[in-house]
Amino acid sequence: MNPYDWQSHNPTIEIPRPELSSVADTLRHGGSAVVFGGRGMGKSVFLRQLKTTLERDGDLRVVLISAPPPELTVRACLDLLARRLDVSEGAINSGELVDAYFARNDVPERLVLLYDEFDRYAEQGDQRSANPPGRGLFNDLEATRRDVPPLGVLATGSIGVYVVRDVLGSSFLARAQHVSLLPFERPDLDVLAQLFAEHSAPLSEAVQDALHLATGGIPALLTFGLQQLWKFSPPPVERDVADVFADFLEIYGDYVPDLVRSVSDPLLSPAPQRVLERIRKTPGPIPRAALKKACGPQEGSLKLELVDVFRLLGTAGLVRFSSRSPARTDPVMAYPIAGLLNLPTFSPAPEQPLDHLRRDLRSLLEKLHRSSADFFRPGPRDAGGGKQLVPEAVFAAHLALGFELLGWQAEREAQNAAGRTDLKLRRNGSGEVVVIEVKIWGRNDSREAQSQVESYWTAEVAAGAVVQLTDREVRDWPEIYRDECLSRHAMTVDLYPVSGSPLRAQFTCVSETADGLTAHVDHFLLRLPRRS
Repeated sequence: MNPYDWQSHNPTIEIPRPELSSVADTLRHGGSAVVFGGRGMGKSVFLRQLKTTLERDGDLRVVLISAPPPELTVRACLDLLARRLDVSEGAINSGELVDAYFARNDVPERLVLLYDEFDRYAEQGDQRSANPPGRGLFNDLEATRRDVPPLGVLATGSIGVYVVRDVLGSSFLARAQHVSLLPFERPDLDVLAQLFAEHSAPLSEAVQDALHLATGGIPALLTFGLQQLWKFSPPPVERDVADVFADFLEIYGDYVPDLVRSVSDPLLSPAPQRVLERIRKTPGPIPRAALKKACGPQEGSLKLELVDVFRLLGTAGLVRFSSRSPARTDPVMAYPIAGLLNLPTFSPAPEQPLDHLRRDLRSLLEKLHRSSADFFRPGPRDAGGGKQLVPEAVFAAHLALGFELLGWQAEREAQNAAGRTDLKLRRNGSGEVVVIEVKIWGRNDSREAQSQVESYWTAEVAAGAVVQLTDREVRDWPEIYRDECLSRHAMTVDLYPVSGSPLRAQFTCVSETADGLTAHVDHFLLRLPRRS
């Protein structure tokens, strides 16, 4: 039986969020809280964990309202709560309802109400009502909470929380503790994947790296990936991760757009998307004034402050900030998170295979550079334990996923004349293919990459590329590379313009293979900063 089910809210293995204890303590003492998280970030699972934690207190009753009633009115919401508390319906407000609950002799001394799908309470519901449900219900609950100390109230949501605040108004939100659910970090995946060791064989570190980089740490996507990898026999390899998520986007085409819309809905506000594009374009230190301008108000849209936009982008798994309070720093240190949400998804009509390969590979390498911090992992303890780049196969898997999103078909086995290439791609079912080798400079056979690509060359190969990566500042790297790797007879080498790109150099090479075929191979040199 597969223990991973991404379509449910009941994972076999749960990761306790660090915020759990603080929120539970707030609610125990009659406080209020709002939990922010994009779709798939584990809000519903967090509520279940919170309910379990609170119910360990013998004198506390927890009621979880998983969704508003079909008829979205304050009256219907109060009657739903009455049924859950086993008291008579028809109370004029939540205070009367809660008083009736505590008047019974057999109830715990404290009560906590947990509301999921808070965004839906922002809907207007009964248009004839003078008190829309989001404002009417939660402001009423807030008044009751302050009058009845044993009552704690929590709600979870995303961009709709700001609809409640700015369109409907809410004194509940003004006093509530605000908590953000962020993507899982790489050590969390180690915990989630531990069942593989009991099942057949543990997932390799490299496969887990590829999985975390493909998903950006979003819990729902991680669970989907683990569910699919569970089916593999023999154990999966890095490239299988790319195939899993290429298939995911074909089968569940609306899921990723829904993830993005949950925090960046253009019908509500263009601000999150504008700020995101600014960060994607120039990650790193960005003047606060520039982001504030991108966040500027637009007539008829939801009013969002810069701190609101930062929270939305962070809880969607789109952006990582180097500061706990990015809206209070200047400049703001912000970087796109590696993952399919930040990979390009459009490639114009193809030109010649070599030009098409150049354009799309450069686009992917620029994305990789912007998210470079995600491609470092702790090194072996016997080597000092400092961070080092993930293995070459992990980079190849990530590029394979990116090419799939751009419309290429990455062959699973990537078998060619002289062995197994890192990447073998076709475009739109074409008979022509391109081959790519990915190397980390200074490791293994990185200086022999040109010869490797030539050895893979057959009549169907139209273009080739070598990607050389390093995390070190190599002085005169382009000159060294040309001298040590490309100084061969009967080979033409030219520099390709890289202005405006993070690439250190791009060489275009034309050579003749041992079989007398003409090989067109581009070499891309890219340094990945650690961005600590």
